Amino acid sequence: MNIQKDNRLAWGITLLLFGLLFMLRQLNILPPDISEIVFDLKNYPLIIGIVFLFTHKNKTIGLVLITVGLLFRLSDIIRLTQNISDFIWPSLLIIAGAILVFGKSKGRK
Repeated sequence: MNIQKDNRLAWGITLLLFGLLFMLRQLNILPPDISEIVFDLKNYPLIIGIVFLFTHKNKTIGLVLITVGLLFRLSDIIRLTQNISDFIWPSLLIIAGAILVFGKSKGRK
């Protein structure tokens, strides 16, 4: 498949996907919370990047679009992971202790 056909396929699937989602939104079939996520402009590069990643021979375009989408969402990602970082050290200590207690020892018979 040549690049022009790859582009047509990727853009065609992208337009079909957004058209279908927009139609579902207009018919009030798409739940409002999903509609907010899908039709947020910050998510467009992510969605288009995923479509390009699966349909285009050259994966670079998809990866660049996904990276741009993640950069748009960087503040949300930081806010989500901020609470997780409070639990990293306690979790690592628990895992290390569990490995020492329940792990196989070479000296035990």
